[in-house]
Amino acid sequence: MDDVDYDRLADDYGWLFGGAALVVYLAILVVFLVAYVRIIQKAGYSGWWVLVGLVPILNIVMFLVFAFARWPVLRERDALRVGQVPPR
Repeated sequence: MDDVDYDRLADDYGWLFGGAALVVYLAILVVFLVAYVRIIQKAGYSGWWVLVGLVPILNIVMFLVFAFARWPVLRERDALRVGQVPPR
């Protein structure tokens, strides 16, 4: 049988597997980031609010604010239902 030096093999191709994993991770991160921005925009807020998710304690507070606040898109819908000009 051939003696394969697995340590040398890992040294030679380890960067390839690590690089591939990094590319997959970044692709998933971009897809989720775009999805989060779209959700925030559909609620009527600026997509830049997604950056708040990177700040440790503030992200929890803002998540609760977004969850329980009256969304701008709902205020606009209610104003249109009663025939008013939507607030901007």
